[in-house]
Amino acid sequence: MALEIVWTRRAQAGYARIIEYLETHFTEKEIRDFVRQSHEFFELLGQYPEMLAGTKKQKHVHRGPINKHTILTYRIRPRKGRIELINIRSSRKRPLKRQ
Repeated sequence: MALEIVWTRRAQAGYARIIEYLETHFTEKEIRDFVRQSHEFFELLGQYPEMLAGTKKQKHVHRGPINKHTILTYRIRPRKGRIELINIRSSRKRPLKRQ
């Protein structure tokens, strides 16, 4: 059974910033490809919630790449049966630190 995906305001804002960046620097086709790719990723995430690496500091929090240029941080809420997307950001600004 797939877990429900819930977006926080921070994740929504981060995703919107990425789309805005793509709109100013890339073509419509590349934007559609990114949106399609991210939706496919979220569907997989709902089915396999632990597919990205867990953090050492916080239990049930995972972080990793959606694609080459986008990093996702999310929390698994097993009792609630959902995944909370905490943050989505571009790796162009500041690459992911090794944990």
